[in-house]
Amino acid sequence: MTTEELEYDTQLRIGTYLKGAKLVNGKTTLVSREGYYYGDTKDVYFKQQVVLTDPEFKMYTDTLLYNTNTEIATFVSPSRIVNGKRTIKTREGFYNLRTKKAEFGRRPFVDDSTYTFTADQMAFDDSTGLGHFKGNAVYRGKDSAQGFDIIANDIKTNNKKNSFLATQKPLLLVKQERDSIWIKADTLYSARLSELITSRNVPSIRDSSSPFIKLPPPATNKKAPEDSTDKFFEAYYNVKIFSDSLQASCDSLFYSLKDSIFRLYKSPITWAQDNQITGDTMLLFTKNKKPERLYVYENALAISKAGGDFYNQLKGNTINGMFKDGRMDFLRSKGNSESIYYGTDDRNAFIGVNRATADIIDVFFNPEKESSKPQRVVFRSNLQGTTFPMGQVNHNEMRLRG
Repeated sequence: MTTEELEYDTQLRIGTYLKGAKLVNGKTTLVSREGYYYGDTKDVYFKQQVVLTDPEFKMYTDTLLYNTNTEIATFVSPSRIVNGKRTIKTREGFYNLRTKKAEFGRRPFVDDSTYTFTADQMAFDDSTGLGHFKGNAVYRGKDSAQGFDIIANDIKTNNKKNSFLATQKPLLLVKQERDSIWIKADTLYSARLSELITSRNVPSIRDSSSPFIKLPPPATNKKAPEDSTDKFFEAYYNVKIFSDSLQASCDSLFYSLKDSIFRLYKSPITWAQDNQITGDTMLLFTKNKKPERLYVYENALAISKAGGDFYNQLKGNTINGMFKDGRMDFLRSKGNSESIYYGTDDRNAFIGVNRATADIIDVFFNPEKESSKPQRVVFRSNLQGTTFPMGQVNHNEMRLRG
């Protein structure tokens, strides 16, 4: 310790300085206007204009407790820690300079070059890159067009693997310029796609040249920017998706930024305008983060309300839906296709109901109109059907099973 004036009690082993001092402990330097040193416990109590300088960070505060034996700095007043592009603001906590572990309380705030993070409590281990955020944790990406936000009561992160695990009512916001997508589930997980495909085959859907997704080898230049599409999201149990143009629910979900496809598993249901679509598995293709195409595997069924208690229905082994500007434009049912369609006149009065089967059934909509009622139905190959007057049919029997 270096100071202009120091008062030291040899019996109590307590030192006091009031005109500024500098403490050097290995590679760590600490300066302050006032300080109190306790020789028995090796604690130093720094006050006023406190600056702690370490090879990996700088810390600014008004009051700090530091132990020269354990190398633990304890924060007892509003403090600011600067580590490269990351700044942490906290009013309570500690940092172990030896183990690189830290804990912060009373809702600290992290501001990084690409994100901000806040929670009631935080814990970091800079040696492993692990982080733990508890209590109303909120992560916000700074890229308003391509980033994402996370809200949860518990979030675990791994900076080295660029991954996170969010539990306790997590909510993910995939941001885009107009129609952002909200994803809610019991558990949310995200990591690098390049690491996932080393242990698991992810089917390639857009690229027919390979059965599984492949990524180019990582750049040998360590300063090269990380591929922004090298990321995937998984959601488990009670999954719900919300956007202006489409809503959905399922048991589990997988989304890759590489192909921009949402894979919905186990009893998925999708609502697009007035259409409800169900099946065993769904693929939701997006382009510029807007719905582009919906493909439904096995037991596919689409239902829309025709009016009153009457419903237009379309069934098949698969259903392929196309969107235009985020609105439903076209549905194609293929394989054992069936349909029930309620026809109307120019005054929207019902004139009859048609029940038919065919190899392929196409339903066309008008995406320019607010109403999502079918504008035209086309049957292709092996058509068999009957049109019934409204008063000569039991409408309760006009139901298709998915």
